[in-house]
Amino acid sequence: MRKQKIWDILIIGLVVAYIVLPLLVLVEYAFAEVWYAYQLFPSKLGFKWFSWVLENYDTRMSFIYSYTLAPLVMIATLALCIPAGYVLGTRRNKLSLITENLVNMNMALPVIVIGVGLLPLYSRLGLLNNYWALIPAHMIGAIPYTLRSITAAFMQVPRELEEVARVLGASKLKVIQKVYIPLTWRGILAGGVFAFSWSLNEFILTMLLGFPGVKTLPVSIYEYVGGYYLTPQPAAALSLLIVVPAIGIAAFLEKYLQVSLGLGGG
Repeated sequence: MRKQKIWDILIIGLVVAYIVLPLLVLVEYAFAEVWYAYQLFPSKLGFKWFSWVLENYDTRMSFIYSYTLAPLVMIATLALCIPAGYVLGTRRNKLSLITENLVNMNMALPVIVIGVGLLPLYSRLGLLNNYWALIPAHMIGAIPYTLRSITAAFMQVPRELEEVARVLGASKLKVIQKVYIPLTWRGILAGGVFAFSWSLNEFILTMLLGFPGVKTLPVSIYEYVGGYYLTPQPAAALSLLIVVPAIGIAAFLEKYLQVSLGLGGG
């Protein structure tokens, strides 16, 4: 029993270290004001790099672009996936299964492949460097995860509740509004979080279709670490502007709303 416990601790410890260690390095670089090459840790910590990136016009705009684009993508994705999730979750027929498989295929495709397919289309329609045109582009990656969560939530609702409501004269829209939404809101909220997070972290499609007119936080981070000059400190500061709110949202949902970010949202 003791040996098994030790193995359990080692396995869990490896998983935690795998996740936490990169974040610790990120925090070090973000707050390091003075760090000599021969030292293992910074000599001076502060908020210099946060002030630097927030005073810079380009990085300030990237923050605004990211945190306005992500909610819009979330709203648009939910508007599409809620009725689709209702159909797929309550009508388990061959057409529903085919639709699910087609949507899930998108999860297996590399994002760069999707971006290359969209690039000539956006170019021909004059949508390159267009803020609003990035919303449907980000939705392509967000829909599979959001739809899976919402569909699973609708599948957990007993069909008898809808049948009783319809017998009592409720329309289909009223059934969704009064019966399904109160019972599936956790799954819907979890799906919205997936869409928000996907948009906030999306880099490739934004780079191909929006750059240089629209630069989100991931694109700005790439500019600091993907060129000829490596400047990890401002890149780390910008990265924390993505990581900290994302962790805060997840913690809030889990603690206060008890929303599990699994397929069914709890």
